[in-house]
Amino acid sequence: MTIELKVEVVAKETIRPSSPPPDHLRNFNLSIFDQLTPILYTSVLLFYTSSTNASSNHRSSFLKSSLSNVLTRFYPLAGRIRDNLFVDCDDGGAEFVDAKVNLPLSHILDRPCPVSLRKLLPIDTESSEASASRLLLVQANAFRCGSLAVGVCVSHKIADASTLSTFIKAWSATALLGNVIVSIEIPPLDTASARFPPLVEMAAISPTVVLPKARCATRRYVFDPAKITPLAASEAVPEPTQVEAVVALVWKCVARISRKKDPGRPSLLSQAVNLRGRLPEPLPQTTVGNVVGGFKVEIRPQAEEREMELKKLVSDMREAKWEYFDNYTPRLSGGRGSSMAIVEAATEFGKLINSGAVDFYNCSSWCGLGLYEAADFGWGRPAWIGFAGVDYKNSIVLGDARGGGLIEVWLTLSEPDMGALDADEELLRFASLNPSVSGPCIA
Repeated sequence: MTIELKVEVVAKETIRPSSPPPDHLRNFNLSIFDQLTPILYTSVLLFYTSSTNASSNHRSSFLKSSLSNVLTRFYPLAGRIRDNLFVDCDDGGAEFVDAKVNLPLSHILDRPCPVSLRKLLPIDTESSEASASRLLLVQANAFRCGSLAVGVCVSHKIADASTLSTFIKAWSATALLGNVIVSIEIPPLDTASARFPPLVEMAAISPTVVLPKARCATRRYVFDPAKITPLAASEAVPEPTQVEAVVALVWKCVARISRKKDPGRPSLLSQAVNLRGRLPEPLPQTTVGNVVGGFKVEIRPQAEEREMELKKLVSDMREAKWEYFDNYTPRLSGGRGSSMAIVEAATEFGKLINSGAVDFYNCSSWCGLGLYEAADFGWGRPAWIGFAGVDYKNSIVLGDARGGGLIEVWLTLSEPDMGALDADEELLRFASLNPSVSGPCIA
């Protein structure tokens, strides 16, 4: 009999920076990227085993004190967004939730359930509060066995995956070393907004990008890229990356499901890319905010089977990526012209993602962010890093699997499409469906 995961909130507390920001930093401008970002929270779950003698209360207190210290450096996260233009750094604080879980951690790690994992987060990731209320929320979940899961949600209006990773690294460094500067160099927080300032005319309009909601199902797959990349190699791309190979396989399988229903529909993949190192004047990788773009590649209607071979899809993806870098990123040198280019790209993305004429798949990768190595608050590295299920369809999220070498894919589709994908032989030949975290991932 399956035992339901129950999470009981024990306490909620507001955590403020240990030192408030000076008056001249009270208003923190968003960048144009931030203004155009969908209203939701970027989230991640960090799981720690009970290998320490510290009690759950002690670890919670330690997380709170170190969070207060690191917020002094990341002070906008303790503020509130005003008019989609700036953050009022009013010292309103972040929310910290203490919770108890009725089961041992092994119950989660044996077969992680994307829907149940939502209970370990402090807020619904699609809450509208992301644009008007708390920008940072943390939930410390104490398991019956003494293990701990830390759920972190930060408003996507001020942070992409890279920023959340930078923040967690800085927070854990502060907990371990007492000084964030010792281990991670962070540029001035307004680096992105100074290069790409907000547009006043964007204050009163509706969000440019609204993610499409539906009755969805999320599955977690684990892939061994070493088994896929040789099949994805070609003369055009002799050495595909692991992410390219895995994304191409997933896209091929989900597009095939859709083609069975309507061969005349095109399939469009949008792959998010970190622009920090790709700009005409590159920004440090630790630059805070949203500095993200995305290239698009299409499987045309009535495409022949050879056009959906892995090597062809990877070649098309690589070509689209370099075309994007050659034609779009040179326009991002700063100023009004850059802002208009960013608005145009976001507007096109918003139209496509909600178009009924194409199957649009939105893909992002957390691979290589280094959280397994860095997110040590004093009781060891994470036993696992996971995500939670979402309610917007056609989402593909990649992350590093525990132990390295493997890739986890969190795939969200409409329930009918996911039901059809569950029987896809090619996908299941290369992927393990929701394997145990503590056991072998690939047969």
